[in-house]
Amino acid sequence: MKIQYLSQSGFLIETENGKRLIFDPWLESPKYRLELEDIPKVDYVFITHAHDDHGLQSGIALAIRDHATFVSGYDIVKYAMEQGVQSVEKANVGGMFDSGEIGIALTQAVHSSDIGEPVGFVVKVDGMYIYHMGDTGYFAGMNTLGNLYDLDIVFIPIGGRYTMGPAEAMLAIKDLRPDMAIPMHYNTFPKIAQDGEAFKNNVEMSTDTQVALMAPGEQRDF
Repeated sequence: MKIQYLSQSGFLIETENGKRLIFDPWLESPKYRLELEDIPKVDYVFITHAHDDHGLQSGIALAIRDHATFVSGYDIVKYAMEQGVQSVEKANVGGMFDSGEIGIALTQAVHSSDIGEPVGFVVKVDGMYIYHMGDTGYFAGMNTLGNLYDLDIVFIPIGGRYTMGPAEAMLAIKDLRPDMAIPMHYNTFPKIAQDGEAFKNNVEMSTDTQVALMAPGEQRDF
């Protein structure tokens, strides 16, 4: 699969069979500004919560433009439907369910949201389990997610102040035990500045998890 980091908590995934999943498409990021037309046709739009830097309105516009399936917590999905989104997956934090060719589970996220409740997502795609943690602080029970899902890739916030910082993210990685961690939600603004290389070195010295540091706009094969 191909993964492109869009900045902050935004990612675009292209699966082996050409499906595209976009997460938190904040197109106004100062680190990687995009227009709606810069985003290729997507099949799924995932929104973790309703803060300005996570792209709810852009996600709604993409879902309408592409007739894509919109996925979020129940109240945010309800809001998206009121804005004209037609294809949705209504859910709350709980177990995994099938949606077309992929599996989806909503997870707890310790944070806030202008609408509804914040969530993370575990997505099963291409035979892999990918966990987008959303904006979250560390919480007890992450080891349960590590036991439930054999996690291949985790998108993990490390910026601090609004989410986990590097120390808390290290605890999360020890609980979750993913093969690969991709840091997010850091260095977009001075208040969430962190040393990504130091985090990578600490994780790889202390755990079996590898860390991929991705620059905004960068795409890699995984």
